[in-house]
This record gives sequence, structure tokens and C-alpha cells, in this order.
Amino acid sequence: MVIPEGSLRRFASTVLLLLAAAALWAQPFDPSRPENPIVMGRGGSFTADASGYNSFFYNPAGFARGGELTLASATVWAFMDRDLISIAQDLIGGSLGFPASASQASVSSRSFDPSAYEGLVDNFEEISAWIEDEDPAVLETILQNAAGDTGVTFEEGDDIADVLAAAGTTDILEFLEAVNDEAQALATSPLYNDQAFDDIIAAVNSALPRGFLRIGGQAGLGYVGNGIGLGLFANAEAVIDGSNILAATGTAYNTITFAGGLGLTFGNLHLGIGVRPTVFGYGQVNAGPVLASYLTGGEIDFSTMFASTIFYGSGLGVDVGALWELGPLNIGLSVRDLLGTTISYQKTDFTSYIAALRSASLATGSALSASEASDAWTIPMKINAGLQFNPDLGALSAVIDPKVSVDLLDMTSAVRTWQSGDGITRDEIVDQVVDMLNFGGEVTILRFLAVRAGYYGGYLSGGIGLDIFLLDINAAIAGDFGRDEDDSWGFNNVGGSVEVAIRF
Repeated sequence: MVIPEGSLRRFASTVLLLLAAAALWAQPFDPSRPENPIVMGRGGSFTADASGYNSFFYNPAGFARGGELTLASATVWAFMDRDLISIAQDLIGGSLGFPASASQASVSSRSFDPSAYEGLVDNFEEISAWIEDEDPAVLETILQNAAGDTGVTFEEGDDIADVLAAAGTTDILEFLEAVNDEAQALATSPLYNDQAFDDIIAAVNSALPRGFLRIGGQAGLGYVGNGIGLGLFANAEAVIDGSNILAATGTAYNTITFAGGLGLTFGNLHLGIGVRPTVFGYGQVNAGPVLASYLTGGEIDFSTMFASTIFYGSGLGVDVGALWELGPLNIGLSVRDLLGTTISYQKTDFTSYIAALRSASLATGSALSASEASDAWTIPMKINAGLQFNPDLGALSAVIDPKVSVDLLDMTSAVRTWQSGDGITRDEIVDQVVDMLNFGGEVTILRFLAVRAGYYGGYLSGGIGLDIFLLDINAAIAGDFGRDEDDSWGFNNVGGSVEVAIRF
């Protein structure tokens, strides 16, 4: 086991950088639906205004309305904890327009909170002095005994900092405490200070930043209108979530979907149905290896995030919807994944799965075990309802055209909660209803500029759109504006989405 000079200092940076607590993005899970900035900008409220490309994802009744051809659409989105922006800036080697909280001075001093790190310097100086003065054999015994009581394991020649960088947070903190206990029993040097260890553990616990990361993209094309909807889409997304980044696992998935549907009009009532044959694959991910490489200044290899086993298969989703136009008021109802969408899964290894995707074929896999089959993902049914008010301003509508709307998204989530058998309090019911509530508005100016704002399942959102001949550019941002631990107002989780499309 190698214990280079400064390794414990680097270990402290590892802990401060990588620990994170998470809050899940509130929108209902749908792997075939992009986080489109048109819908995000107006607070997710689109059920009663479904038209064009987004009818595929929100309400197939839009198939019965005016025609729109999207020759190509590319959308990317990302949501993350505010504290993770510093890491994102560093990983891409540039600025994202936010002040960096991570130190850029050296690899060994990168951390979320420089002030918290600086507060540990005196403690680590005392511990470093003890390490340098102590008999190496005694120190070896202390570390080995401490590791034997935790999930941390060493092999001869391992660097302690590298080992701990890949460990879970619970193991790290248990290891620190165990080292302290062993050191008290075995240390012979008067320089040893058990209070320094206690202070480090307390500082680490108090300085844990919160963290959540969701990133994805979609490429697609489609025609919607005059009673027809035909489209082809490819989605990819990863969500990393947990009590901390090192210990957390997430999920990455991709879909390839063909969508087809029909729309009918009866007076001012539009009805639509869509079917979605989908190839769906997913696997577990772990951010620890990537962030450990980042910390130690190594080459970033994102493939190390993925678990070896990938579950994949195909399924058929069915959507139905209705739109009732009553002058300036629209009422919308849609059922996404009618009766739930079940995927017939197989499993394969990550390398074979990626190779098959690159060759536009399906990987050769094997059947799932009984326990794997019981844990496999199914796509739940979601019922959405919405209202929209779009006043007719006559000739003035060519200059300014306002819309306001409100939606209740995934109302079936309450049923799923009840079916789970978990007890739910009145406050939790209220929170769930608030998460379902989405409202917003859009003002189109001179028929080429759209300005949007809304409330998006706990997030405030805003967006803008430009329609320049065949080029359609849309962007949106969203954040959970509220009070932080210091009782000051600000954004904790922030995110955004951008779409560039050729449509007419």
C-alpha cells in the first residue's frame, strides 16, 4: 500500500468534491418524450394546445389540426444541482456563464466549497505531521485494521487516495472514524490529535453539497396534420441520483421509436390515436469512476460509468387524446401509454449492445432471470388534462398573440402511490397535487418571436423561440427557486433545453 505525501489532503478534496444529495426531477417518467423547450418554457402546459411536432409526445388529437412538417429536429437538455455546475464547467474546459465554485489552482485542491476545504487545512497539517513522524509499520496496521471494519479494501501497492476516491460516502466516513479509533489505540506519537479527525468528519458532514444530474438528447423528424401523424425519433438520457455521487447509482437509457397515428374532427372536437413501436434499452450507471478520473487529472472515459449488463427489448405504446375548441377556450385530455407499456426484455453486455447500435441492429442477448424480470422497468399509464385561453384579438393577432394554459400532468401517479401500499400523509398528497400542476403562457410577436414563462412541476421556467423561414430555434431554462439553508432566496436545481429544427 502506497501512502504518498499529501494523499490525505487529496482524500479530503475527494470527499468534498464528490458527495451530493439529490432531489428527483418532478415530471412523470417517459423515455420516449424529450424535454422540448417549447413546452418547458411555458411550464409544461401543452395538453390543450397540442399541434405540430409536439403532438407526438403530449396529445395525439393534434394530428387532426393544421399540417406541419419537421424535416429534422435536434434537442438537448440538462438539469443539475447548482453546485454541480462547477464540475460541468471544468469537465468541458470552459465557462457556462456561472461563477465557478471549484478551485482551479491544482488537481489536489478542487472542491465544491473552497472555504470548507480551507477550514480543514490546519487539521490536515497536524495529521500530516503525525504521519511523517509515525513508524510506517504502525500506520500500516492502523489503516489495515480500520479498513477491515468498513467497506473500504486495500491491496498491496494501492494508493489510499485513489481507493477512497472510488468508495461510497458511508464507507469513507466509517473509515475515517475507524482510523481515529485505531489510531487512539495504537499511535505512539504525541503529535497525533484525535480532535483533528473529529473536526474533519464534522466538516465533511456539514459541507456536503446537494447534487442531481440529468442529461439527454433527441433527434427526430415527423409530419403532423390533416388527420395524420408519422414520426421517427431517437432518445438518449442519463439520470444520476442518490444520497451522494460516489455511492449513487443512476440509470441511462435510449429509445428508438416510430410513431404513427390518426386524427378525426367532429365539429369543434378533435380526437386522435397514436401507436409507438419502440426499442428500449437501459442500464445502471455510476458517476464515481468518471469523477475520480476528473479529481486525479486523468483522462475522462465516460464508458466507465456504465454497468456491464444492459436490459433491452421492444414494446408497443398506445396514446389517445381529445381537444375541444370552445371559441378562445380549449379543453384537452390525453392518455399516454394506455394501460401501461410493457417491454419484452433480454439482456446483454454493454460492449455488445453499443456495437449493435452502431451497426443499426439488435444485440444477441439472453433471457432475464426471474428476479431481473420482476425488477424490469415498465412504462406506466399517464392521464393529463389541460385548459388554454387564447383570446382572438382580430387584426392585432398578427402583431401580438397571447396564450395562457394550465395542466394537471400524470394524474394517475396518485393511483400508483396508493397501489404501492406505502402510507401517505395529507401533506404528501398536497405536494403530489402541486407536482402535477403546470401552468404558463406564451406571447407570439409578429409571428416570428415567442416569449414563454411558466411553473413546471416545482420549477419556474422561461423560454424564447425564433421562427426564421424554415429554421425554428427554441430555448428554455428552469429552476426550483426557493429558500436555501441560509434562508436566502435562490435557485438550487437549474436546467435548460435547446431545440434547433427545420420545419414548415
